[in-house]
Amino acid sequence: MDASEVSRDEAASIGKRHTTLTRRTTKGPLDIEDPLAPSPTTHTSTSVAEAAAVPIPPTPSATSTSNPLSPSKPLAVRPRSRSPLQPSTTTKDLSFLLHPSHFRKISQTDISPPFRSIPAAPDTTLPGLLRQGHYYRAATLAVSSLVLDSDLSQKEIFELLYVRLACLTLLNHTSLAGKESLALGDIHSPFYIDDHGECILPWELRVLAVRLQALKSGDARRGVQGYYDLAAYARNRTRGTSDAEVKGMWKDRLRGIGVRVGNALVEMGDLEAGRRHFETLAEATTNSEEKTALSSWVAMLCLRMGDLEGARAWTHGDQEAGEVSTIDAPSPTTGQKHDVLKPLLNMAEGDYETAVTEWRSLLNGPHNVLAKQNLAVCLLYTGHLSQTSQLLEELVNENHAFYALTFNLATVYELSTDRSRDRKMQLAERVAEGLRRKDAEVEGRRIERSNMDFKL
Repeated sequence: MDASEVSRDEAASIGKRHTTLTRRTTKGPLDIEDPLAPSPTTHTSTSVAEAAAVPIPPTPSATSTSNPLSPSKPLAVRPRSRSPLQPSTTTKDLSFLLHPSHFRKISQTDISPPFRSIPAAPDTTLPGLLRQGHYYRAATLAVSSLVLDSDLSQKEIFELLYVRLACLTLLNHTSLAGKESLALGDIHSPFYIDDHGECILPWELRVLAVRLQALKSGDARRGVQGYYDLAAYARNRTRGTSDAEVKGMWKDRLRGIGVRVGNALVEMGDLEAGRRHFETLAEATTNSEEKTALSSWVAMLCLRMGDLEGARAWTHGDQEAGEVSTIDAPSPTTGQKHDVLKPLLNMAEGDYETAVTEWRSLLNGPHNVLAKQNLAVCLLYTGHLSQTSQLLEELVNENHAFYALTFNLATVYELSTDRSRDRKMQLAERVAEGLRRKDAEVEGRRIERSNMDFKL
């Protein structure tokens, strides 16, 4: 038989082998028996819209958890901007996102006991819970609204999903958030494109889903590729509009994606690639404030890699980075400049005595909390354990309770007493009591603190 003659049965079998399989949704158990679950009549459109407008703090990056005794801060991105674009009028069938099997009950076993009993303020709406830092309750309420409310609009569904995934991330349930994000499927799919060629998924949800789905797949390179896809989308939108406000919004988003690509490279352990990426961003920008921030991140990466000469060069502006200053924990104000890289360089070189003097000189500056925290670390390395404990205790008494502080103080307890567990439990109770006593001052902070924060 001639080679060109193929029977119809053979052609059909060949076609079957090349048929694309449809995407399967993720299935999982569900336990929605929760006392916080509201009735379908308690949800309002206004509450959802307000909840989506509450800024979510950035999650800790790999650089902030690798060495709790060293001062570090996640590489920050610009605050998200609200889109001036008109909302899409295209309506899709999103019922597949509301199936109860997509969601799982959040375990509270890793939350330190003193924090489980902190009551929520009178405002128990979703935006109220987010403002107070009750992310566990907010995540539970969001999923209850998704499952029980039959009158949700397309916009409300996406906003509730974003709140749910963001809260899980802030509660360190990243793996669970990754599983639930798979329900969205391919966020670059044509299904999510409306009749005008715009994506109906909110930008913040797309950015978060890229990272979570990459972490769940175990392939960090997938996250980098997803960010590049978003960058291409943002670049096309920048070119396709003459509106100055819209163009500026997409440029800001594009710069934010650039920072997240660098974060992803650092998180996957490729520090050299992350350094080159941030160097490229620093050299390309013409904004002096951005150049200063990017240069400081390059210097911090150089320190982590052990390249002291490179860190010194970026610190002193030898790479045309200008005068470098860094922005660090716990809640800095943009634009406040001070040189903390110099004492960090001395610490990296083992010159703790000089670093102690330099940190002391920063105690009266705008970032005195950062200076006192790092001064305590320097004193620990020089054998002044009692002074280290005193400085860290002072910060706790001033109602500061960020992760590095409580972790370092717990370490000091382990080094100074055989009853460290009792001291760490007392520390957790003190921090919880401070949150109860000063509810008005904890807006935007996480109320549900984990045992890991206190090394319990």
